[in-house]
Amino acid sequence: MTKAASIAALVLGFCLFGASAARAEAPQPVPVDQFFKHPASGNASLSPDGKLLAFTASVAGRRRLVVMDIDKRDIKPVAGFNDADVAQFHWVNDKRLVFNIIDLEAELGEQPGSGLYAVDADGEGFRELVPAQRKQARSAALVMVVKWMNYVTSYQDGSDDIVAEGGELSYGQRGDPQKNAFRLNTRTGRITETLTEGTPRNSGDFVFDGKQQLRVVSATSEDGKTVTVLHREQPGAKWQKIGEFDAAKRAFTPLAFDEDGKTLYVSSWRDSDHSAIYVFDFAKQTLGERVLAHGGADLDGGLVFTRRGHRMVGIRAEGMKPEFYWMDAAWARAQATVDKALPGKINQISGDARKRVLVYSSSDTDPGRYFLLDMEKGRLEELIASRPWLKPERMSPTQVISYAARDGLKIPAYLTLPAGRPATQLPLIVLVHGGPYMRDEWGFNPEVQFLASRGYAVLQPEYRGSTGFGWKHFTAGWRTWGLAMQDDLSDGVSYLVKQGTVNPGRVCIMGASYGGYATMMGLAKDPDEYRCGINYVGVTDIGLMFSYNSSDFADSLWARYGMKKQVGDPDTMQAQFAATSPIKQVASIKAPVLLAYGSEDRRVPLIHGQEMRDALKEHGKTYEWMVLSSEGHGFLKEENRYRFYSAVEAFLKKYNPAD
Repeated sequence: MTKAASIAALVLGFCLFGASAARAEAPQPVPVDQFFKHPASGNASLSPDGKLLAFTASVAGRRRLVVMDIDKRDIKPVAGFNDADVAQFHWVNDKRLVFNIIDLEAELGEQPGSGLYAVDADGEGFRELVPAQRKQARSAALVMVVKWMNYVTSYQDGSDDIVAEGGELSYGQRGDPQKNAFRLNTRTGRITETLTEGTPRNSGDFVFDGKQQLRVVSATSEDGKTVTVLHREQPGAKWQKIGEFDAAKRAFTPLAFDEDGKTLYVSSWRDSDHSAIYVFDFAKQTLGERVLAHGGADLDGGLVFTRRGHRMVGIRAEGMKPEFYWMDAAWARAQATVDKALPGKINQISGDARKRVLVYSSSDTDPGRYFLLDMEKGRLEELIASRPWLKPERMSPTQVISYAARDGLKIPAYLTLPAGRPATQLPLIVLVHGGPYMRDEWGFNPEVQFLASRGYAVLQPEYRGSTGFGWKHFTAGWRTWGLAMQDDLSDGVSYLVKQGTVNPGRVCIMGASYGGYATMMGLAKDPDEYRCGINYVGVTDIGLMFSYNSSDFADSLWARYGMKKQVGDPDTMQAQFAATSPIKQVASIKAPVLLAYGSEDRRVPLIHGQEMRDALKEHGKTYEWMVLSSEGHGFLKEENRYRFYSAVEAFLKKYNPAD
């Protein structure tokens, strides 16, 4: 057995993958649970010195933190709980890690709160830094305030200290909590310094330099309309204003300092429709040299720094497919080496580009696997796979397309065609992303692959209002819920029908959150276009978003200012809200609809679903109703995922069969 094979065998055996791997090939189609069970392992990360590999893996029924000595090939679980799972983790130094938790066996509404914990890489020195919020509430009677704290970055001085952001949350609190940043010792649990001392109220977007000194903050005005960016040369120095602008369109967004502590990288739309990366000129109080621009994608982050020295070596661009731009020859060489060995994949590299490189390789058909590249020996070894039970050769490729909306705006989109079927006259699912001010990304999507495996073409339109495609594309979606944003979806269907790819009589629409809203609005606005709809956790009444005070964004700066600017003003747009709220347009709906909601959803409270259900019933419409107890804005517990997607499969078979 080769060393590469022995590593894989060790990891697979340790993670209890053997039972799944030993099963006979599952019959077509792949069972529902195979798509929606939680990954068996992942989140791998090399220690700063490259000698240890940490990752999460299923051990004794729970996801735990595992460390492997790369030279000795020893694998050991170092931290975990019997009633919770390790979520995210980070290296503090070469020998110590911090992590938080989640409960993958519970619903979203029953989560314990993430907490913050630390442990040595050999399993010693465990410390609870901040208890999970539920533990805090249970430890004393009538607790109304709980503490929260998240990891931000590690110090490079060899200490056990980290920078952490945190604050306090009142029970049932709405709006934006005040947060601060601290220097926290992970061995004693003590805060040794408050790093945000003297910063204005409503400060956020903290930017630290390579020595973990707080150098830039962004403060939002009380009315949410204005953002002020402040800078200081060193801790204790006076904060100086370097920018003030409308919160809706920042002149620039501070990102990070380079190793010299003087070079601040920012993102800005100054020179084109797409944001680019610049160096900020402190002397002139304006943007300086442009570092990188991309003709088809916004660059608003993605900077890659070396762990030691904090030197910027590259930028990741989120185009329709991820791209990597390297400013360092060693990193460019490592990327080229990996891409040649693993063609057709998105290969994200980290570690030391001159010695050991950790590779996360994934694609539209591959859920992802980790490799170790030894640059000195020229050897690439596969270590672990996130979902080894899913075989890439049985998945359906995703292609990038674009089409013109009726007003001429170019709409980028992803199209996945079911493998093994002729690409003509296919049944279609229009899968609408939530947000709406976000986007889909190219890569493995369990929901897309599930639908394609059932014989459906899947269209994911990046409709106007989606982010990442330029300022014009983003702002074209402002105040157009149910109008031009909705037309972009219908225009995508028309495009595929004209191409002959899709059967116009076999189209359904599906989505969550805003995607659920678009589902209901599509059924109402274009009743003859869609054969059915699947709305989960979707908004049904725009006005209710502003008036219902039990949502988690009630009283927030977004609710007081951002929503009015981007969604609409309830004081002046009542007529438009009525015309574009599905709850007001139920009479126009013809197609059957599946409604699914979480009982504890605080983003889109259950009332949105209940009122839509009642209205459908009153108008004699065909619907199916599902409430997942204790779930929130999405479904976390595996049993609930299986239940929902099994219902989706049965619903589609009934109202829009693929065969």
